[in-house]
Amino acid sequence: MKKVILLFLIALTTSVQAQLEDCSSCDTITYTSKDIEKNSLYDLQLLRNEIFARHQYIFKDERLLEYFQDYQWYQPDYNNPTEINLNDVENTNIALFKNAEEQIRKRRQRLFSELKELKRVLKQKDTITIGLFLDNALPDNTNYNSIIKELDDIFSKIDLKDVNWYKDTALYKLSIDNGFLVRITDLRINGDELILSAGDIKHSEIMTEPFQFGSNYYSENEYNSTWIFKFDGVKLRLVEHVIAG
Repeated sequence: MKKVILLFLIALTTSVQAQLEDCSSCDTITYTSKDIEKNSLYDLQLLRNEIFARHQYIFKDERLLEYFQDYQWYQPDYNNPTEINLNDVENTNIALFKNAEEQIRKRRQRLFSELKELKRVLKQKDTITIGLFLDNALPDNTNYNSIIKELDDIFSKIDLKDVNWYKDTALYKLSIDNGFLVRITDLRINGDELILSAGDIKHSEIMTEPFQFGSNYYSENEYNSTWIFKFDGVKLRLVEHVIAG
């Protein structure tokens, strides 16, 4: 039993170490891809720049400068900037981080290639290829014509070229208030999870509650349809469809 517990603790420790928290030892420890497999693109960018920050490098990027100024160990001399000389270990770690960053960017590109393909086959009503994306995640009695229509309508409102990232989340959200209700169309990416949603979520801003004569809006008409996909690095597949309202 003790041996089993020990092995479990070792496995747990290894799992925790798979996300590098800081670069305080990046000048003496050569890390591997195993050590950073849980780190996001945002994490990796900070780790790479931390190597320079620990040499008191003065960043031209004001946001990076503000970020590292929160650490007590970062105290650059603005009158006499330090000349940066990295050792072999630091250069190796920088190369590792850069490579991992590039792999994440390529993974994002593959995800968007899948999104473009899904948008294309929905428009063309290619039911066979659409079925591969849906991957039997829907009940057998599903009306595929209505599903195709709804997803095609969502994608018709989303400009995939204008989806932007902040840290490790991407978003494209469209809100339309037609004087009666507010309709939301939303594409959101968190890691390998993609969420598409559309719905009539509330009354127009020109209406006031409690509703009086002049409005026939009822909250019972509010609804939201959410499609949750997972990306495995190659293929995008539906895992759940949730309807509320």
